[in-house]
Amino acid sequence: MLALLLQTSGFEATMLDNDKLMVVLAVVLVIWLGIVIFIYATDRKINQIESSIQHLLENEKLAE
Repeated sequence: MLALLLQTSGFEATMLDNDKLMVVLAVVLVIWLGIVIFIYATDRKINQIESSIQHLLENEKLAE
């Protein structure tokens, strides 16, 4: 670890010291996972709404 700190610039050394870089990467990963889960849930809701609209339109055509 000391050799890695000696080869890096001041900012990189600060981020690598005390594993701050890993904390930042973990936070970014959690944010991305949250975005992916939100998009997936929204897509499922939209598909359900589209299916119910399609079903209502089919029932309306049958009633005529």
